[in-house]
Amino acid sequence: MAACFSSGSVLACPRVYVISHIPNMAECLKACALPGIEIKSVDVSDVSEKDPVFSEEKINAFKSAEIVVCDGNLLAKIYKSMPDLKWAHCTWAGVDSLIKEIKEKPSFTLTRHSGVAFCGMMAEYVMCHILNCERQTKLCWKHQNSKIWSQDGKISSYRSLDELTISILGVGNMASEIAKILKARGATVFGFARHSRSPNQFGEFDKISNKLEDILSDCDYLCNTLPSTPLTRGILSASVLRNCKKNPVFINVGRGDVIPEVELLQALRTGCLSGSVLDVFETEPLPKSSQLWHMPEVTITPHVAAISKPEHIAEEFFNVFLRYVEGHELKNVVRWSDGY
Repeated sequence: MAACFSSGSVLACPRVYVISHIPNMAECLKACALPGIEIKSVDVSDVSEKDPVFSEEKINAFKSAEIVVCDGNLLAKIYKSMPDLKWAHCTWAGVDSLIKEIKEKPSFTLTRHSGVAFCGMMAEYVMCHILNCERQTKLCWKHQNSKIWSQDGKISSYRSLDELTISILGVGNMASEIAKILKARGATVFGFARHSRSPNQFGEFDKISNKLEDILSDCDYLCNTLPSTPLTRGILSASVLRNCKKNPVFINVGRGDVIPEVELLQALRTGCLSGSVLDVFETEPLPKSSQLWHMPEVTITPHVAAISKPEHIAEEFFNVFLRYVEGHELKNVVRWSDGY
């Protein structure tokens, strides 16, 4: 793996501690680091992911850390044991559960995993499921199972991407990468942001609006990338989705609480939404009692739209590391007051 930055001017670099359940995380960081940067891995193989408890001996192994690459659930349990901590890089993209655990803004800087590779995987997921919906993949599988050869109806009347309008809730790294891959195939892409944007800030978007109705009315697909914050929870409802004139398919790769499940079910049953592709849910794992499991117009995936790969985390971390040692502003810093 190539070094993530080429400067040879990094002097007296602080040791980087790695506290993660992700396999090969430390090895990938070592492969990506310049000579002289020490990577110290803390063994957490005997620490539960669900309810992590650290022994005093293990805490002593990292209590002097200034920089740590750490899973969010572990960081929430141990940050108070690192009084000298200045920068923690979370291996997770979503940090809402971490913020819930850490009630007050900490003294250290927290960055999160949200690099180009991660966002690219998310964009691939969204494009994949748009194409699956347009090409009626579910129906084709059903026909294959019954040995039916049919070119009739929806199977042969699909739309290409350049005929579609996709509205995205959010305009951050993830949304921008989704917009980029869709725009490359000619789609029209709208974005929703809390704050108004001037035309030169649109980037990969055809339009960005701070009014939901502006992007809901004409979309064929509605994709959510928003994090879970007090301002985003419940932002969608069955009544809000009545603004959708084209009965779009809803794709959720952000957080499940953007719409209560009961409201989502109502929107599907009344036809405000013609279908839904869901990777995230209000309650995870999705309970077996959920009615979403039984709806043929719903596709369910178990929160795997994009995964944190150690090689991607390492590359992203060291792209930021040089900025840290040179005293520059870091990228993907978690804004505690905003909740992401």
